[in-house]
Amino acid sequence: MVHDQYMSLSLVNINITSYCMQFIDSLCYILVILGLVGNILGLLIFSSSRHTSKISSVYVYLATSSSIINIFCVIRYALVLHSKTRIIINNLIGHVWFACKLYELSFCFRLISSWIILFWMFERVTCVSKRLRTLFYRWNASQLKFIIPCIIIFIILGCVIGPPAYMYQPRISKNKLSNSTIKSMNYFCGLPSTVSIKWQKYFNELHLGLNHYTIRCFFSELFPAGTIIIFNSYIMYYLFRTSYQFSQINENKITKERQRTTSWMNIVLILHSCLFLSSLFSHVVGHFLSVEAHETWWVLLTVLGNCSLNFYVYCLSGKAFRKQIIHIIQRLIILISYKLQTCKQQQQNHQYDNFKIENLIYQSNHVENINQPKSYGTKNYPKTIGINSSSPISEQETSV
Repeated sequence: MVHDQYMSLSLVNINITSYCMQFIDSLCYILVILGLVGNILGLLIFSSSRHTSKISSVYVYLATSSSIINIFCVIRYALVLHSKTRIIINNLIGHVWFACKLYELSFCFRLISSWIILFWMFERVTCVSKRLRTLFYRWNASQLKFIIPCIIIFIILGCVIGPPAYMYQPRISKNKLSNSTIKSMNYFCGLPSTVSIKWQKYFNELHLGLNHYTIRCFFSELFPAGTIIIFNSYIMYYLFRTSYQFSQINENKITKERQRTTSWMNIVLILHSCLFLSSLFSHVVGHFLSVEAHETWWVLLTVLGNCSLNFYVYCLSGKAFRKQIIHIIQRLIILISYKLQTCKQQQQNHQYDNFKIENLIYQSNHVENINQPKSYGTKNYPKTIGINSSSPISEQETSV
């Protein structure tokens, strides 16, 4: 291993103009768009679909909560991965106490996401396995599917996220520049100097052992990824077994179509397992090759891809979800077109009303001009006209 001590990400220089960083930023934009769209679609589908509600209520709750947590996970890792937002975050966590605490607490999104997907896959296994279904129904333990996951997640959060969120605070590091006596000031979020040596070793060591980053990797990546791969393998075994049994009974078009769907499902499950394997391997490599451990660009990128693409990989597995997605997109297109038509109609009605008002004003002014009596130059005549006046009107009046 090259490095055996952890160094904060805020102490690492970021070169924004490098081609690698620009490529990472562009990938970050793409994954953020895919992640937000996919998880919002998943939230709409799992919360409103009748197909998922028929499977299990626990299945629906876990699926919707997974979409919600993945949205926060996408936002968190995109902000840390992008070069410009990372500089802003580094300045905040090095100066603001609340930002430092919030930054350490934000890792819980990834941990919760991994364990919710684990429980979600376990619910899929219970839908497949008759023994697990009979076990839960026999003991009437459907409520335990809610209680046990919550207890496990809270215990893991307290053990993994609690200590750094409690101890870490804004700090200043002074480093001498090369060939000069000037010291550079670096602000970062880290352990205070008053912490004991045992805690410093626990948080700063990166080798595989009893330290913070090994425990963090185990509970966020290693155990969830391994368990999910085991669950996917069991589902693949079940699909192979059922397709083989159907093929032994009769060979017709239905069994051939079932074999095609089975092979497609297996491909999807393999892709789903590969997402978690990539995240796991990136964390393991981060322990050996980098000083930032869980904050290297490849670790952040794989976690961001995992949270963004999880829904797309899962929804490839069934026609019902694809039809539901098409139905939602069609409804959105109809709604947007209806809104545009109503706005256009309202604008036309507003223009027509303005035209009618202007026409009425013009007609009323025209009628007033017609009804107004004409004057023949009497405005400048004197108010009192004498008898001896030389005007022709005065002569007519006297003659009358």
